[in-house]
Amino acid sequence: MTTNAAELKHIWQPLDIGPMRVDHRVMATGHTQLYGVDELISDRHVAYYRERAMGGASLLVLEQQAAHPSGMNYDQGCIAWEPRVVPMYAKLADAVHEFGTQQMVQLFCCGAQGLSTMFVDRFRPLWAASPIPSSVYNERPKAMEKDDIHELVEHFGRSAFNVMTAGLDGVEIHAAHSQLLGEFLSPAFNKRTDEYGGSVENMCRIVIEVGEEIRKRVGDEIAVGVRLSADEFLGEIGIRGDDFEAQLDVLAGSGLFDYFDISGGGYHTLHVAVAPMNAQPEGFLAPYSERAKEVVGHRAKIFVVGRILSLELADEIVGKGQADMVAMTRAQIADPHHIRKRREGRGDEIVNCAGINFCIERLVDNREVTCALNPVTGREERWGDGTLELVPPGREKKVAVVGAGPAGMKLAGLAAKRGHAVTVLEQAAEPGGNFNLIKQLPTRSGWQIAIDNLTRPLDSLGVDVRLNQEATPSSLEAGDWDAVVVATGATWSGSGASPYRPERDAIPGVDQDNVIDVGAAIRRAVDDPASLGARVLILDETAGDLPLGLAELLVDAGATEVEVLTPQLLVGEDTMKTLDMAYLFPRIVGKGVTLTSQYFVEKIDGDAVEVYDVWGGPRRSVTVDTVVLAQFKDPNDALWQSIRHNGFKEVHRIGDCVAPRKPAAVVYEGEQLGREI
Repeated sequence: MTTNAAELKHIWQPLDIGPMRVDHRVMATGHTQLYGVDELISDRHVAYYRERAMGGASLLVLEQQAAHPSGMNYDQGCIAWEPRVVPMYAKLADAVHEFGTQQMVQLFCCGAQGLSTMFVDRFRPLWAASPIPSSVYNERPKAMEKDDIHELVEHFGRSAFNVMTAGLDGVEIHAAHSQLLGEFLSPAFNKRTDEYGGSVENMCRIVIEVGEEIRKRVGDEIAVGVRLSADEFLGEIGIRGDDFEAQLDVLAGSGLFDYFDISGGGYHTLHVAVAPMNAQPEGFLAPYSERAKEVVGHRAKIFVVGRILSLELADEIVGKGQADMVAMTRAQIADPHHIRKRREGRGDEIVNCAGINFCIERLVDNREVTCALNPVTGREERWGDGTLELVPPGREKKVAVVGAGPAGMKLAGLAAKRGHAVTVLEQAAEPGGNFNLIKQLPTRSGWQIAIDNLTRPLDSLGVDVRLNQEATPSSLEAGDWDAVVVATGATWSGSGASPYRPERDAIPGVDQDNVIDVGAAIRRAVDDPASLGARVLILDETAGDLPLGLAELLVDAGATEVEVLTPQLLVGEDTMKTLDMAYLFPRIVGKGVTLTSQYFVEKIDGDAVEVYDVWGGPRRSVTVDTVVLAQFKDPNDALWQSIRHNGFKEVHRIGDCVAPRKPAAVVYEGEQLGREI
């Protein structure tokens, strides 16, 4: 049961952090949005942070800003060292201070985590502690020389001065996650033998020099903190336990820093730093911050991150003395008004984070970050709080929404909130559409959170949801609706057609009884996993986790030979972008699932499937009980086609029945039409 927010005893207490006072203990840490324009933060940034200040955050940290030309690693990233940043920083300060929120700026340099040729007018070698390539970018960097270090330190000071000049409240030095300063702190990356390597004091030296230069420029006018990885989760070769505590003691002993922001992981282990759905317990880094508080004592404040999704857990962490400030970052990406809604008793309106990590997928693709479940994220200028226009009296419509999938439910909630009388007609026994399929797979139960986000507003707004009711042209005509919205979704195809074999319309043998689509396979496997047999071949062209989840479900139930085969370069490539791969692959491979990439199916003949390497080489035959096709979906557009010209007053279609796409795309369409209808 959710606690009344007013009853929480600890998080609503104010806190002094150096010269800065925050009203309460819940914040959002620095996280990347990629909204930059001409290397500066943009109006989209300002609107994004203003929305979260309006939504109740006490402290916000601006996404990482490069403190030196060597430091950028995103196409739409931003700089901090040039004076031209000041006007937009000042605009940001005014926007968040309107709501009493404090705003800091995270200063970083990427180190080896970038490419020397990323920016067309700024080709230059990467700088790093030692010449060790990134596990992601695979480019050998230049080991920084002492002149480089002095230049870098000076640029951090310049950047902090710009932040102070703009009227912002502090700077956070990014020394975590295998970024440049984090590389100096890590024995996995720092192999130096000079005064910047070897001993704990030497490895901390550059961070202290940066802190000294910043203090020289800003004094005690603004807060200064450091973000650290308490554990890189690399075992003995990386930062862990005693190393972290020793470093923390040295850094705290310098007296330069007002707080330490405790995180974990690095570029080898980003899947820990931003753990996806059900991958780590909520608040899993709190034991690290608790130890940090013991080490630091009263010398500085301690912040903590790590899948903290509820105010109850945040209150518990502060109450136990595990941290002074608690970050609910992804929770406030998903809903910028999370805190405000809870404090006002509107918890049923919150869009809760489900850990889908579409935000991270966008980041990996070097695209502006948004949320799969909340289309307002990143579009606050257009769709932020106060922009939803109510329907003028007398112009309310009687709206029928056919389909209770994500697009239909999103639209229904917004249309009802604006004042329309909305009825949802759903032929299935429960709402959720294709979300109901994936939530039944191992570790995917978090998709129920996504469904709940969409159904709660329908309940509270009085939307009439009719389950087990199929809409037909005649039944819709009888309803005398002012508007009909067709959101009938899509179903998995069983045709075997593939863009990888454009010369044929199907795989030979695809019409056999032992060949089924992935949707049907999951439904059968959930009811009776043995029904697919012991030997299953899954042909995957989705790049996602649905076929892999089916494979795990089958081997957990006793299937002995399960192979996921794809013509793509990598099985489940999109799971790498959402950070699920590092959890999913070791688990299913350990259970005996075979993963085969760059292979395709030539034909199916009874229980024999002929497969081949797409680059040539010998063919092989696989003996199977069932072949599962996970290729693409077909839009369920028959109803739309039958009513579009039948004289209805107003007809729309949205979501997968237009074209099957990612959840974020169809939820976006529901938001858009819900605001316009």
